[in-house]
Amino acid sequence: MAISKATVKRYRKSPAVTDYREFPDRGHSLTVDSGWREVAETVLTWLKEHAL
Repeated sequence: MAISKATVKRYRKSPAVTDYREFPDRGHSLTVDSGWREVAETVLTWLKEHAL
């Protein structure tokens, strides 16, 4: 998690559109583990909010 947070901190200084979200009690396979729909909905909402 420390590496992810450090990466986000660096990207915030760039023109890139970035964000950081945590999904408690989830492993690294966010898109195939149980609860993947919540992750997918969060991503789709974020993409729409940023017109991406």
